[in-house]
Amino acid sequence: MRALIVGYMTPRALVLLFAAIPALALSHAVVTPAESSLGQTQQYTLHVPNEKGVPTTRVRLLFPADIDVTTVNEQDGWRLTVEREPEGRITHATWTGSLPPKSTVCFTFTARNPATPATLAWNVTQTYDNLTVEWTGATGSKTPASRTSIH
Repeated sequence: MRALIVGYMTPRALVLLFAAIPALALSHAVVTPAESSLGQTQQYTLHVPNEKGVPTTRVRLLFPADIDVTTVNEQDGWRLTVEREPEGRITHATWTGSLPPKSTVCFTFTARNPATPATLAWNVTQTYDNLTVEWTGATGSKTPASRTSIH
């Protein structure tokens, strides 16, 4: 059946279809951009969708040890708490609020990338009214951590 449907699609429609497949598969907490430059100060965005039938009430992001977070931005309707090491390095950000089902919220922060090539894993804990999901797994798992390639 798939071959029949694909056979009737224009090349442009095929490109759009296959370009959309990765976006559909990434229905979890995702940090963008997926690639960035060595040593660059980068603004990152954490996209958190709510696909459950209850509100998301808390989002906690663990910052990779390879980066130096300089700014974590507030988001309207959410309370921000930042955790630091004794030396002052920002290690976590937690946003507490309410994200209704079928909605997405975006949180932004700025960080200085490492000076050597790295793959940053963004570990996120998303708390709903009745459960918690940890987006900390390996690529291909049911709950993968988002990743950014630094080169």
